[in-house]
Amino acid sequence: MIKISLLGSTGSIGVQVLNVVRRHSDKFKVTAIAAGKNSRIFLSQIKEFMPTYAGLSDTKSAEEIENEIPDGVIFEKGDNVLNTASLFDDADIIFVAVSGFVGINAVINAINNKKRVAIATKEVLVAGGSLVTKLAKEKNVDLIPVDSEHSAIFQALDFDYNKPFKKLIITASGGSFRNYSYEMLKNVTVKDALKHPNWNMGKKITIDSATLMNKGLEVIEAMWLYNCSLEKIEAVIHPESVIHSMVEFEDSSVIAQISYPTMEIPIQLALTYPNRLNTSVPSFNFSLQKSMNFYEIDIKKYPCYKIALESARIGGNMPCAMNAVNEVAVEMFLQEKIKFLDIPVIIEKVLDKIKLTEVKNLQDLIETDLNARRLAKEIVSMENYANY
Repeated sequence: MIKISLLGSTGSIGVQVLNVVRRHSDKFKVTAIAAGKNSRIFLSQIKEFMPTYAGLSDTKSAEEIENEIPDGVIFEKGDNVLNTASLFDDADIIFVAVSGFVGINAVINAINNKKRVAIATKEVLVAGGSLVTKLAKEKNVDLIPVDSEHSAIFQALDFDYNKPFKKLIITASGGSFRNYSYEMLKNVTVKDALKHPNWNMGKKITIDSATLMNKGLEVIEAMWLYNCSLEKIEAVIHPESVIHSMVEFEDSSVIAQISYPTMEIPIQLALTYPNRLNTSVPSFNFSLQKSMNFYEIDIKKYPCYKIALESARIGGNMPCAMNAVNEVAVEMFLQEKIKFLDIPVIIEKVLDKIKLTEVKNLQDLIETDLNARRLAKEIVSMENYANY
């Protein structure tokens, strides 16, 4: 029986983790869950899975359900619940499915506690890859990728981070606006951006997919997971989203991982690695797949992708700052406070004002993150920030 502490249980990935547990209840047991503020969903999860520990970070939401918590479940509320869940001893794997930079402390806690970590939060390695991967190596802790692209690479490498390769090829769907021209992007709405053609994901990652920022983040994540330079990573647009990523080896042969667009396979594999169990995903029918197309990324149409790569080239605290500003800009777009094409403009303007520093510890990242967010909000609050 594999025991799981699940952080972010009410989000898109968290709900799918619980689907896997439900399907293979003889193999998995949820011993701890933590989430933000979806109290009714969280309560239903507690009643179904009966974890030993449950924590909701939003105090007001927690107070709505605290009198309904079943006996035998330790229930907490407040800012510390992610830390508690990430340090939960009665767990074999800490599954980090919370969105954004907030997940980095939980990952570091889990590694220090020498627990296997499944990372579904790409921002953790984008912002703090040098710290996290170094610590994981020191503690001899497995970091298991959950992103479909990185899971695909992990599989193509036979689950061996040290296996040599010539190039990693990460695929991108192209997002909600892959068939739009740059001119058409000037007037797109939040509703338009959230209509992803292939995937059903959370709002933040869906917007990142539309800007292609998510692919930039994944390239940076791949640098740290697979210990390679930017020059050894390529991203291409693959509209069908059936090849999830590829690895080219020294003899120029390429191995791809193929399945229908679903997070079920990488989520379950992160729990069962190195073993595999049956899923609800149908077998891939090659005779029905009439074509697989690949296109070069148009930098003019997807400036966020270029910005992400440039932050990685600069290094230091720049990827952390870039990630922080993007989180703020995406949230502002979702609140309809800025336009879609304002997102890369705001990111670039903030990065121009960030002082490049070396990342020595978590506090360096926290300070960079807070400063970048402050600057981003300052820009958005201005009526005209063109000359900021």
